Amino acid sequence: MLVETDLFEHIEVLRGLPIEQQDFLGRYAQHRSYGKNSFIYQPGEAADWVYFVVEGVVRNGTVSNEGREIVKNLVYPGEMFGELGISGIMERPDFAATFKAGAEVMRLPLDALRELISRNPEVGQRMIAKLGERISRSEKRLEELVFHDARTRIIDFIKEQAGRSGVMFGDETLVNHGFTHQDMANITGTSRQLVTIVLNELKKKKLINFDRTSILVRNMKALA
Repeated sequence: MLVETDLFEHIEVLRGLPIEQQDFLGRYAQHRSYGKNSFIYQPGEAADWVYFVVEGVVRNGTVSNEGREIVKNLVYPGEMFGELGISGIMERPDFAATFKAGAEVMRLPLDALRELISRNPEVGQRMIAKLGERISRSEKRLEELVFHDARTRIIDFIKEQAGRSGVMFGDETLVNHGFTHQDMANITGTSRQLVTIVLNELKKKKLINFDRTSILVRNMKALA
């Protein structure tokens, strides 16, 4: 399904495009809906589309030889994913799938996006900046895996989610997430049992409160 051009205003790297460039993208952009825990693309597929989250959350990751899912990144509304084709990588090494609930996604053909960047170099600069942020997060997570113990990685994950998607109420920050304890374990490289132990410990110390769909961080400084 083709998209309405006002949708571009909700995409970080496409915001503020001139009308003629919006019209150009509008001829190629597609708006797609994916159900709960549905794959958007899988390893081995051609990397000829670039994707943007309109609504919901998308998880991006790989699967180990033992069949364990490793989540490398969570993509939120307004953010892009699946852009490796821009750098010349033509086969996807990873997967992208909806996280929990379904998601609304816009996708652009790689050639159309390249043409847009040639017409508007600022879009390319924005994309480079966003990729830099993602690489920085990935490097930070790698450092945590090497240098931090499992308990610290779980706490760091809570802090990261609070910073990216939390809503502040005074000193408290509410994160509406929908993560299961197994999801947190997959993302932090720990075990479900340890996630449960750490969350209960933090709750007992009154640093957080949590239920199945949200975490309330009572004081970010104290959590750190």
